Amino acid sequence: MTIHPGRHLSPELRQCLGQAGLPCLMTMARLRGEPSERALAAIRGIRDHLLELPDVDLSRLPSLEPEAMAAGITACDADPEWRERILRGMTLVALFDGEPSPEALELLERTARSFQVNASPVRSYRNVMQERLGMVRLDLVRRSFVRDAARATLRDGGLPMLAATLKVVSGHRDQATLERFQALQDYPSGSFGKAYADFISINQFNFPGDVGGPPVPVFRHDCCHVLGGYGTTAAEEGGVVGFQAGFEHLDPFDVVMFAMAEFELGIGASPFIPGEFGQLDPDRLFAGLEHGSHVSTDLIRDIDPWDHFADPLEEVRQRFAIPPRGRNPEYPQPSAAPIQD
Repeated sequence: MTIHPGRHLSPELRQCLGQAGLPCLMTMARLRGEPSERALAAIRGIRDHLLELPDVDLSRLPSLEPEAMAAGITACDADPEWRERILRGMTLVALFDGEPSPEALELLERTARSFQVNASPVRSYRNVMQERLGMVRLDLVRRSFVRDAARATLRDGGLPMLAATLKVVSGHRDQATLERFQALQDYPSGSFGKAYADFISINQFNFPGDVGGPPVPVFRHDCCHVLGGYGTTAAEEGGVVGFQAGFEHLDPFDVVMFAMAEFELGIGASPFIPGEFGQLDPDRLFAGLEHGSHVSTDLIRDIDPWDHFADPLEEVRQRFAIPPRGRNPEYPQPSAAPIQD
């Protein structure tokens, strides 16, 4: 099943899906009694940014059995994509709600059967609940943007980039790669390349190729920070991963799960930074997904940033239909360790 975050919804379909889908999310949030603030924040993020129905009063929505959920969604549109989306939303609400529980897993399993859709989000929840952390990490590498970034780097840079990546991962400097990236500091003011170099400087990161710098494929993710206008606090990292989920040709749930594992569940999806608990901003995460849904190109998989670094940043944003974010990027305080993923 393919989820299309940028798929157009008529106002009538949006309203119908909201009235059918938001009770499903609230059913999950009420499973332990009164909904937690984290679960409600996630549902508000989905309501406000993905469904664009901020006036819906969540407290007045009913709780439903999975069969009734399926019937309500199908009455709006029989396309299974909508049931897929709502099952994924329920799974994210469950993950935001705290310690995974057998009760939530059972509800997700019954819902997947009633919806007659792919149960991969439920398997992810089960792996987290049963602390199969190695399986979670393997799935994230296999199904998230990390794989596409590595493939695109090899495609655009060939064996030299593969060799440079392996060299840096093994703790050695690749001088040619480092010098190429350092040269971006001399690019014209206002260019995409200079903005990327400034992003590295602001965050006190090392350039790719340097000891302590990220493997070369990670620079594609950092370019998404620059193009989308996202900073590097944990909340901003959730925002930029949401942004990527909006345009990548991957299941958005798998992309978002990278941020969930790293900054919400404490699993440590990235080998470069430790996992953290409860640091995501659900509103920023889902706002990022909506932001990325307008982008016309997969910025991880389908472009080589070097083809665009010399161009004005605003021109590159227009080229790929990246709208203004409407929020300034935020960075860690100077005393805090910057996040380099």
